[in-house]
Amino acid sequence: MCRLLAYVGSPRPLAPLVFGGDHSLYEQSWRPRELLSGSVNADGYGVVWYSNGRPGRLAEARPIWYDEDLERTLDVIDSGCVLAAVRNGTAGIPVDRSGLLPMVHEQWAFMLNGFVPDFRRSHMRALRSELPDDLYGTLAGSSDSETLFLLAVSLIREGASMIGGLIETASRVKARVGSMEAQLNMVMSDGDSIVAVRIGTALRTNSLYLNVRPPFAVGGVVLASEAPETGTAWTPVDGHSSVEILADGTVTMEPIVLD
Repeated sequence: MCRLLAYVGSPRPLAPLVFGGDHSLYEQSWRPRELLSGSVNADGYGVVWYSNGRPGRLAEARPIWYDEDLERTLDVIDSGCVLAAVRNGTAGIPVDRSGLLPMVHEQWAFMLNGFVPDFRRSHMRALRSELPDDLYGTLAGSSDSETLFLLAVSLIREGASMIGGLIETASRVKARVGSMEAQLNMVMSDGDSIVAVRIGTALRTNSLYLNVRPPFAVGGVVLASEAPETGTAWTPVDGHSSVEILADGTVTMEPIVLD
C-alpha cells in the first residue's frame, strides 16, 4: 500500500508537507505504521503542485531517500494545492515511471492507495475497454492506478463530479472482482479542490486522516494516509465515505455504499 498526503489552502512551500513532522511522509517511506499489507514504500515517489491552474510534477521510480536535492527543491516551490505519495508497488505490476503517483492528465491529478486484485491477468483488459479512444491512447503502462485514474477522468468528462467519478470507478471495480478484496482509497484534484474516497470491497479499508489545525495544517487542510505529526488532532475519515476539501477550508464528508 502507498502512503499519501494532500493539501489545499493558502500557498505554502512544499518541503514541510513532505519532510515536516516527526512521522513525515518521507519517513513513512521506510517506517510506515498503518499499512494493511507490505512493509516499506520504496518503489518510487512523486509530488504534484499547481501553479496558475496547471499541475507540475516531480516523480522518480526509486526510493525517495535517494534524491538528496528533493527537500531543497521543494522548499523553493509554493502552492495552494499539493499531492504527494511514496509507493509500495502491487505484486505483478511493473515498478516503473508509468505507475508513479501522483499521476496527472490535463488539469487533474490522482493517487490510489490500494489495489485491484489480479489486475493484469483478470481485469485490465475489461476495465480499459471502457475508456474512450483518446484516453486509451494515453496509457503508458499496465498499472491499476493509471487505469482507474483515466476511468474517473472519462466519467468526469461525461458530466460526473470528481467524487462521483471516483465512486463510479470503484463501483465498476467491485462489479468486476466480485467477492475478491479490492482496496480503493483514491484522491483526486483539479487544482481548486481535493476529493477523496476511503473505500474498498472489504469492511476494513486503508487509513485516512484530516487535519485543519496548525502547526502542520498552516492556512489550509491536510489529508494523509498516516498522521505525519504526533501530538496534534488528526480526524479519521470514516471507512466507506467520501471527503471534499475546498480551498476556503470547507470540508464535507458523506457515507458511500457501492452498487
